[in-house]
Amino acid sequence: MSASATATHSPELTIDATERSARLFEPQGLTLEDVVLGAWEDLVAGGPAECPVCGGSMRAASGCTSCGSDLC
Repeated sequence: MSASATATHSPELTIDATERSARLFEPQGLTLEDVVLGAWEDLVAGGPAECPVCGGSMRAASGCTSCGSDLC
């Protein structure tokens, strides 16, 4: 008895390299990094910041007044 494996290819699932790289490395809009750094800069400047988790008000000393998260 012998067995052989053959690869099957489904053209419906294929994404060409240019489409894949555009989707993975060219975000449309703000990234998580942009949001966190923006909040961090506001907090370092001494002001309140928008919480990146829930959108509530955040202060450096006490964190978010809505969800309790903080950036430390």
